[in-house]
Amino acid sequence: MMIREIVLCCTLAIPLPAASLTLCEILDDVDVGELQLAQGLAQCRASLALGGARSVHCVLEYEYRSDSATQVFSELTDALVACSDPAVTMIEDQSVNHPDAFVLRTFENALNTYAVSIKDKGALQQTLVFVRVTRP
Repeated sequence: MMIREIVLCCTLAIPLPAASLTLCEILDDVDVGELQLAQGLAQCRASLALGGARSVHCVLEYEYRSDSATQVFSELTDALVACSDPAVTMIEDQSVNHPDAFVLRTFENALNTYAVSIKDKGALQQTLVFVRVTRP
């Protein structure tokens, strides 16, 4: 009888794994500082968006035009598609004021607007992958 009580006590003390959060849920709670994503450690900063909304953008840095950066961009895009409103069309924006490569995808759900972008920065010899949330 004593062994069963010990096993039951120990079993109850083991924390259950937390339910997996979607990327949208993670971004809904992110603030400035570091953000550990499955794809790596991102550095996050806040800014004001048009109309007074607040944006938090997080950046992951890679070697210039690396396959890893392209893979992470694809993974983050897929993750945002999965947690966005399926009725909303993904917006693709290519207009930039510099010659470096740039791809932006924007998504929405009932709460916020999310974006993922990949930018080749030739002068820095880096490719940057950004993920952003804009809150009203």
